Amino acid sequence: MNTDPPSTGSDSLAFSVSREAGYAVLSVAGNIDTGTEQRFRDALASVLAHGAPRIVVDLSRVAFMSSAGVGVLMGVRRVLADAGGSLVLASPHGEVAQVLSITGVAEVIPVAASVADAVAALGS
Repeated sequence: MNTDPPSTGSDSLAFSVSREAGYAVLSVAGNIDTGTEQRFRDALASVLAHGAPRIVVDLSRVAFMSSAGVGVLMGVRRVLADAGGSLVLASPHGEVAQVLSITGVAEVIPVAASVADAVAALGS
């Protein structure tokens, strides 16, 4: 397992990446909004640039996600789908789970209760 150290900034969003054979897990902590949208996009772009065809985004430590974050997820899903890859979201809770449901994202991007369940869903 290859794990990148968490990155942090003054915008209160942190990431860590675990790379496995054929997939990567991007763990996110903080709020995803217009102020952090670009950092979220850049983190996902970095995972894509390292050649991960399948990505799990662990949202267990995300307390808030605005429409900006939803847009980033939908864009990454499209890029992965066009390349034959896949995206699965893990462990959203509270307001984040509601946003994913209300916006219809949960109908387009698989959502799993845990990272382990999300990894299992990558294979299907």
